[in-house]
Amino acid sequence: MGRIWAVVVKEVKEAMPAMIFFLLLFHMIGLTKAVVLDEFNFTALRAAAATMGALIAAKGILLVDMLPISRLFPGRLIYQILWKTLLYGMMVLLLRFVEELIPLISKHGGLASALKAMQSEVDWPLFAVLGLWILGGLFLYSLASALVKEFGPDRVKAALFGSNESRPRSADPA
Repeated sequence: MGRIWAVVVKEVKEAMPAMIFFLLLFHMIGLTKAVVLDEFNFTALRAAAATMGALIAAKGILLVDMLPISRLFPGRLIYQILWKTLLYGMMVLLLRFVEELIPLISKHGGLASALKAMQSEVDWPLFAVLGLWILGGLFLYSLASALVKEFGPDRVKAALFGSNESRPRSADPA
């Protein structure tokens, strides 16, 4: 039992930064969607869906990071960041598609009819704009994650939250 608990704690610690990030991002997206659709109430169901989406996205990030394909560009850091953003984006786009599909399956009684109904019932411009928000968020997450991995969490914390005197100085260009 102790070994299982250790694995669970390790998984939660690894997923926590992504979970918090996506929790904030998905709640902002849910609020944006509510305002765009003239539904000025953020219901408990929407909040729960955003929270579940954050949990699923965090686990998806961990799964993508475990795949050998995620380490395809070992060279320059920017290539790694862009590649992981693309991989994370494909995973989240698939999840967003399924998120739109599930209510239509229950409404129309099957997958084939739900896929047909998607063409007319999904607000595709809104879907695309929300996808861009998610892609931008994924880029920021990939960037932050890569910087923490490259420089270490203590150095990044010192740079962000330390005083000017406690931060290491770089050479002056002058």
